[in-house]
Amino acid sequence: MLNASFKENPFSNKAIWLYAVALVFYGTNHMLIIALPFFSQELGAERSEIGIIMGSYMFVSMFLRPVAGSVVDRFGPRNIFMIALVLNAVVLASYTLENLWAFAAMRALQGAIMAFFSMTVHLLIMDLLTDKARGQGLSLLSLASMLPYTFVPALVLTMKDQVSMTQMLLMFAVFGLCNILFGSRLYQKIKNQSPAKQQSNEASSQNGIKKRSLQAIFIPSIIMLLASIVFSVAPTFLPLYLDSQGMHSAPLYFLTETAVLIFIRFFGRKHIPSSGTFPKWLLVILIACFALSPLLLTLSLSTPVLLTSAVFNGLALSLLYPTLMTYVSFVVPESVRGYSIGWFIAAADLGTSSGAFIMGWVADRFSYPAMLGTAAAIGGATWLLTLLYRGRKTVAS
Repeated sequence: MLNASFKENPFSNKAIWLYAVALVFYGTNHMLIIALPFFSQELGAERSEIGIIMGSYMFVSMFLRPVAGSVVDRFGPRNIFMIALVLNAVVLASYTLENLWAFAAMRALQGAIMAFFSMTVHLLIMDLLTDKARGQGLSLLSLASMLPYTFVPALVLTMKDQVSMTQMLLMFAVFGLCNILFGSRLYQKIKNQSPAKQQSNEASSQNGIKKRSLQAIFIPSIIMLLASIVFSVAPTFLPLYLDSQGMHSAPLYFLTETAVLIFIRFFGRKHIPSSGTFPKWLLVILIACFALSPLLLTLSLSTPVLLTSAVFNGLALSLLYPTLMTYVSFVVPESVRGYSIGWFIAAADLGTSSGAFIMGWVADRFSYPAMLGTAAAIGGATWLLTLLYRGRKTVAS
């Protein structure tokens, strides 16, 4: 076991390696989020087809999250962590087939891999840190995973006119191989964590614990689902929308959003409540931010408005997920933590996948401004739900 002082440090050597692996893994996937819509468009895909290709990633992951959580609860995260990295590199190399059906299939396979990978890194960081430092660790881990979500698009949008599709896809494959090397070093540094001890009572009692856990995380999961629908708009469709208007401000938007996300998630990590008390008022503020972000873009696409929208979205992205994840990790028993967190992340995946599909359909059927107005309305509904929710007590083991 790690000593207490070591486990209080969210910047320990092992924790930093875990953040690094997550950064490369999610960074490569976020590059694909921006690059594949353009590549698919080059291959003749319509906007609704692009939505299906991009949404398949989270759609598959969504169904596998609870399964992945149960598997990790039973066998421990260390070996599954390494297997996921190897399979991810294989899938990244397969994108070089440069075919629409291949793109859809590879995105779906990546969704399956991501379901297991993200579960292992969440449980590993929880084991590496004490309860008191858990909120900070989850914030830094989510910073590593979400940083590319806003920073990488600027790089991809700059590169897409400088290199060919084949060259960029080969670069993604190289990143996958590099992450195997990074993961191998971490694999050697950590011991295989003991799976959560199974309860000695009957299976019916275990099922009861799972059901109560799901009840406890139901509203937080709905909040995350709705938020993810709104968050899916910017990376998938904003660059295409701005391109259609003859504007080239997407890199500026994402760079601004990144600056806000880095600053708030890093310096604000100590303010994330690390307990089982529902953080209502912090969530109300964050949800108001992501509701205002698309609303502003329906009013104007001027540079000041675009930057203000990026700031609001960055504020919401910075703390919403780690705040809810920390709360969920405390209100469920350790014996079903992976299973319960799997359902919570599945809700986020459902929001991202359905968001790409629904918003693509709205943009095709009506217009991009209508799509942004729909996103703002969803944000408003989420705000009201959070304001009315009172929270749940911790579920007994």
